[in-house]
Amino acid sequence: MKTLYIECSLGVSGDMLLAALSDLVPDGPRILAEAVEALGLPGVSVRLTEQMVQGIRTRRVEVLEESPQPLRHLKDLTDIVNAAPESHWPADVKELGLAALTRLAQAESTVHGEPLEHIHFHEVGAVDTVVDTLGAVLLALATGAGRVVASPVNLGSGFVTFSHGRFPVPAPASAELARGMLTFAADSGMELATPTGLAVLKTLAHEYGPLPLGTVLALGYGSGTYSTGAYPTFLRAFLVKGGQRRARPSDGQPCHGGASHGDTCDRGPTLGRGNLFGPHGHDNWTHAHASDGREFTDVRDFSGEHGLHGSHEADESGGAHGSGGAHKSGGHGSGGHGHG
Repeated sequence: MKTLYIECSLGVSGDMLLAALSDLVPDGPRILAEAVEALGLPGVSVRLTEQMVQGIRTRRVEVLEESPQPLRHLKDLTDIVNAAPESHWPADVKELGLAALTRLAQAESTVHGEPLEHIHFHEVGAVDTVVDTLGAVLLALATGAGRVVASPVNLGSGFVTFSHGRFPVPAPASAELARGMLTFAADSGMELATPTGLAVLKTLAHEYGPLPLGTVLALGYGSGTYSTGAYPTFLRAFLVKGGQRRARPSDGQPCHGGASHGDTCDRGPTLGRGNLFGPHGHDNWTHAHASDGREFTDVRDFSGEHGLHGSHEADESGGAHGSGGAHKSGGHGSGGHGHG
């Protein structure tokens, strides 16, 4: 079995994740460019370039808009995803992509106490969000990996300023999305994990831990808008062959944390139609009970299981290291509605 390992020791954002996966996958730039064109959004395209970060070559992906974009709500994004042709956007990509987008909206809804249907994604931010989210899921599937493992996520530190004011890192939406994830904070003085990156990673990842035992087949580097700032950052994606999936202690038990359609906790998250990462892209393994009454979750630390509770959240963020300001951040404490 192949494993996709996502190293987030320097943080994670939507564009960094998308860039690293496009660098990892053979012919990734062509696959992504053609898929974005197939979305049918007027004037929207992607530009893939190389960016040097501390002397290291990385891939960078920019979402370009040549025409004004309207204000969009979650329903509008859902309509865009559902209308995407399956020749470029398979059904499982759409399902996981919508799960991540819903997490974004739900986090913002929770933070601001607003109904989900009132949450909106501002102008450019909505387009960036769709491309970063769907594109990352598409390329993750294209790796042929049977599971996704993520490193502990570096959330960063310091303060970030956006349209709702000045907040400590992690900003509210990022903090909400970090529920159930294995995280830490480096003394970087800025935000390193954005809501988009956290939502996509949370949707894809089966577990958190070190690089799995096996043979590294491929490696991709991804950077973002602010990767060359005072605290240089990039994200690495590894494709590993070999190793074994650890058995869940809750294997075979019913899922009590929101499972649907008869899912049970013995379904391992794999890429491919009919067997998605986290059944239906949700936290269906949370609060599964073993036969002796112990409670386990899908989220694990290096030593085994721990009782973190996953949830369905969301918000939108943009550039590498922006905050979730008004559903789209600029990055590193900039005002709302910046690029991803």
